[in-house]
Amino acid sequence: MKIVIFEPHPDDLLFGTGHIIFDWINQGHDIHVITITDGRACLRKTPELASKISEDQMAEMRTNEAKKAIEFLGLNQENLHLLYFPDGDGQKYVNEAIEKVKPLIQDADRLFLPSDNNLHVDHQATHDIAKRAAKELNLKNIEYWVYFVPQYGRFDEDSAENLVEIELSEEKRKKLQEWLQIYQSQKLIKMTWKLYTRYLKYTKKMKYAIYTFEDMGKYHNF
Repeated sequence: MKIVIFEPHPDDLLFGTGHIIFDWINQGHDIHVITITDGRACLRKTPELASKISEDQMAEMRTNEAKKAIEFLGLNQENLHLLYFPDGDGQKYVNEAIEKVKPLIQDADRLFLPSDNNLHVDHQATHDIAKRAAKELNLKNIEYWVYFVPQYGRFDEDSAENLVEIELSEEKRKKLQEWLQIYQSQKLIKMTWKLYTRYLKYTKKMKYAIYTFEDMGKYHNF
């Protein structure tokens, strides 16, 4: 099975797929990752850091981290598709990105993407890119796995029948904590790093919703 994962920023692979990706790898699936943005905008959260490192330097650091994550997972580098769009710009790059991703997903069996009605501009743009590209290709016979960042929008309310819950074993938790160390750019932002480490320490399970092509537009999340 070919699984294509849409990653808005070069660390969302961990937080979006972390509970399930090791299972997919062990099952021998052909996994591809499309990283939409270069992550440069995280500097804007911390003006004092922005005086020490440029956005271009941060973008290079974060895209290198995306490559290291692929290596950590044991995937081939050619399975990572970096689009290098600047984050924080929302819908500006959606149309261009759709044309870039269509050749990558046309033979996919499963797409993995962020939820719709997303308060994070880059996560919403990523959702739009994935879904619109799938529509244009008329990908009717594939699965659509949607993940949800808890602080954004609704999930359980209108998708109860679509939900799957993945428990996080202690073995997987240790792997995720090891994986997190790749993202040293985020360690420079103290509040972000505190949030990340706390999440991986206490998270127990992750919910995903599985949809079909015909479900598009019928749910808050898809």
